[in-house]
Amino acid sequence: MQLLLLPLDLILSLLERLLLPKLDTSDQPIVFVVGIHRTGSTFVSQVLADCFPFALVGNHNTLFPRSKYFIHLLLKQFYKKGRFKNRSYKSYYGISRGFYSIGDSYEIWDRWLGGSHYYKPDEISKRKRDEMREYFAYLGKSWGKTIIAKNNRNMLLIKELKEIFPNAFFVVVNRGRAEVIQSTIQASKDFFGSDDYMWGLRPSENFSMEDYDNKMEAYCHQYLELEKVLKRQLEELSPDRYAEVLYEEFCADPVSHLEMIKGKISSAHKVTFEANTADGLSYKSSQRLSDSELTTEIETILAEI
Repeated sequence: MQLLLLPLDLILSLLERLLLPKLDTSDQPIVFVVGIHRTGSTFVSQVLADCFPFALVGNHNTLFPRSKYFIHLLLKQFYKKGRFKNRSYKSYYGISRGFYSIGDSYEIWDRWLGGSHYYKPDEISKRKRDEMREYFAYLGKSWGKTIIAKNNRNMLLIKELKEIFPNAFFVVVNRGRAEVIQSTIQASKDFFGSDDYMWGLRPSENFSMEDYDNKMEAYCHQYLELEKVLKRQLEELSPDRYAEVLYEEFCADPVSHLEMIKGKISSAHKVTFEANTADGLSYKSSQRLSDSELTTEIETILAEI
C-alpha cells in the first residue's frame, strides 16, 4: 500500500510545501508513550488511544509519511474510536493490526532520527527538529486534538523531545525486570533465530555483548544500563510533565491509571477531555514467556550485579 500510495503522498507533500505557511508550534499537547523495550508500552498506548479523544500516530500515518495536513483532513472523517470495553489488544513488537492503529510507525520517525532503531542518533540537526515540529503542528491542526505517539526508540530521546516540543507529556511504562529480560531474549530468537545476537535498545553506541562473560550477563546489563538512561532523563522532567505506570498494575486496574494520567495531562496543559472508561475493567497481563527457572537465573545475576 505504501508503494501504491507513494505518488499521492509525494504530490500532497509538494502541495503542502507550496501552499502552507511555516508552523512552528502546535496548540495541541503531544503525549509520548515511552519505555524500555518489552515493557508493554504498545499495549498501554493502544488503551490510551482508545479511551481518550486523542489523534494517534499509527498505520495510516505510515502510508503517507511525507504528508502532514491535507490527507489527515480527509482521513479523520472516517476515524471511529475503538471499543474500550472487552477489546482484545494484540501487537507484534510494536506493530498493531488495523488502518487506524497506533504503533512504532518507524516510517515517520526514521525521516528525522535515522534507520538505526536500537541507538540514539548522534545528533538531531536544527533542520530535522524544525521538520519534526512542523509535522506534529500540522497533524494537531488537521485533527484538532491532542496527539498520542508511541515509538520504542523515543525512550532514548526524552530529553530531546522535551526540548523540541514544549507541550510534550510523557507516559512512561515500566515492567518487572526479569519479565523484560526474558522477553528480550525471546525477541532475539524471533528476529535473529538465536539469542547470540542481542535485540533491542542499546544504552550507548559502545555497548556490546562481547564485553561480558556470557550472554545472560549481557542481557541483564543491557536492561540495567537502560534503566539508568531512563532515570537520568526523567530527572530533567518536571514531575507534572510525565506519569509512570507499571504494566502489571495497569492491566489489573486500567481505570484508576487512566484517571491519573488524564488528571496530570489536564493539569499540565490546562485541557479538559472526557475519558471512555468502564468500571471494573481489567486485563490479564501477558504470561506467554513465563519460565520460573529462567526467572530465578536472571534474578540471581541481577542481584550479583
